[in-house]
Amino acid sequence: MDAGDREEDRDGAGRPAHSSRPLPRLNRIAAVAGSAAALLAVGLGTAALIRFPGDTPSGPRSFDAITVESEPTPVLPLTEPEVLELLDRTPEYGALTDPGRRIGCLAGLGYPASTRVLGAREITVNGHPGVVLLLPGDSTGTIVALAVAPTCNSADTGLLADTTVRRP
Repeated sequence: MDAGDREEDRDGAGRPAHSSRPLPRLNRIAAVAGSAAALLAVGLGTAALIRFPGDTPSGPRSFDAITVESEPTPVLPLTEPEVLELLDRTPEYGALTDPGRRIGCLAGLGYPASTRVLGAREITVNGHPGVVLLLPGDSTGTIVALAVAPTCNSADTGLLADTTVRRP
């Protein structure tokens, strides 16, 4: 490089063209305003915390002190005699009348497709519509009553309530 080439790489003030330049006036004003706003926010936040501290426990917390609010476990709104009466009636499947939908629902509940439904009836559980399905229980002489949502399928049974009753 000769001296002429080096002269072209310099700005009008004699500094190299790639050196840092002072910020334009508007950029400096914006930087100062942004810094002032950040400092003001930190100051106001600190003052608010000092004046109005939150209620915090002073000792260590244990899992026993943590409470979780949950809905009560729904109860099947049928008495044991009412459940047993369904065994003597023609099943009323409601939205689960289609055998394919009913088989999908049973699969979602963990029952094989060959499970015999002993009785059924439309019902309302805690304000939600449903269908009660009576199925053979795990042990001899028991019946499982499952209340499921009318949209019951293999992916989402919408189990509303369940109970087991003894057959007389």
